Amino acid sequence: MSHPTDGHIGARIADYRKLRHLTQTGLAQRAFVSRGTIAKVEAGLTPATPAVVAAVARALEVDVAILNGQPYVSELQQDQLDRMISPLSDALDLYDLGPDPEIRPRPVAEIAADVKELCAGACATEYKGVGTRLPGLLGELTTAVALLPHGGERRSAESSLSWAYWVAYEFAYRLGYHHLATIALERMGWMAEQAQDPLLLALRLSKRSSMLLRRGNNQLALKVLERGHQLIDQHDETESVPALAVSGTLHLAGAIAAAQAKNEDAVSGQLELARQAAKQIGRDVPRVYWTSFGVTNVAHFDVATAVELGNLGEAMKSARRLRFPADHPKMRIGRYHIEMARAYAQMGKPESAEAALHRAREVAPQQARYHPLMRETIAVLVRRQRRAPQGLASLAAWVGTDAAPTVPVAQCRRRTVVGDRPPHV
Repeated sequence: MSHPTDGHIGARIADYRKLRHLTQTGLAQRAFVSRGTIAKVEAGLTPATPAVVAAVARALEVDVAILNGQPYVSELQQDQLDRMISPLSDALDLYDLGPDPEIRPRPVAEIAADVKELCAGACATEYKGVGTRLPGLLGELTTAVALLPHGGERRSAESSLSWAYWVAYEFAYRLGYHHLATIALERMGWMAEQAQDPLLLALRLSKRSSMLLRRGNNQLALKVLERGHQLIDQHDETESVPALAVSGTLHLAGAIAAAQAKNEDAVSGQLELARQAAKQIGRDVPRVYWTSFGVTNVAHFDVATAVELGNLGEAMKSARRLRFPADHPKMRIGRYHIEMARAYAQMGKPESAEAALHRAREVAPQQARYHPLMRETIAVLVRRQRRAPQGLASLAAWVGTDAAPTVPVAQCRRRTVVGDRPPHV
């Protein structure tokens, strides 16, 4: 194959389509998308949305990560993140080996404080800091849990270990190591059961639904989320802020799953249930079970689901009303700007799309550099223009896309991005 790990997503789709002896029409019929969409994506002239990539991957019987070109090894090497994968993999394999005689665990409360710092780092997309500390904490917590007698202190250690596995999932998933992320998610569920925390188990299912949506399996994702709601019902205080935050998070995940299935009524229903939970809480709670749930997050999903449904005008109207508070997680804000860039690109507004991409980089640089939709949108914008602006050329070089323009950067016009959001339509 000509470019199994480089090139844009459309080029890889074309490669695998030809290997499967399919025409563009044949692939479109199998993936339940239009032939025109396949043609534009393969030519690199329109962003390959997550839903389209998932549908095509299922039709071609290939993993989504392969079509995305993940992991982006060259950039990982430049950022020295590649060397963190092997220690993390080893640490995940310690789960059933008992205590390590060479480790003397600190007090559980002290370790738990470090885990909270890692959770905050994951929400801030500080991958390098997280990846450096995570394997050691996993080893220390694994030993602590094995040594502690059954009781409250052990359950606290088990809860911290479950959260450390959640951080491992976020780290591996965001960098494109999806198999490792799946293992981390399994470990999280196993330890949450030991900690006897139904909310942790439910939150883990919301992440599992994301993995299923990545493969385009929205119906199974909805079933997984329904099981999550059943777990919340097992909590001692179902009307508490933590239970409401996790429940609302599951409803937002359900809204995305319904949007991927193009079921607008189900999207509205899930968003309304999430909105009710947010109103009941009465404020944003970014650190409660690390859900980042609240009125702001529901407003963000109003935009995200509209984009997923293709209702771009409605998405722009919702975006005008959205304001992020100062303490809102950078992961959420960065993702929002990436979604807006995709929407602007689809609307044929390259300057607004570029502004959103720059803002995504500014807010959460490590997330932006390794996000497939960020890279794909940059590549599409470059290919659409005969002379790419300097800012866009800089973005293309930064993420490492092969669509970097041939026009010398010095000849390209400069532009400045101002404000905290992309320009309104």
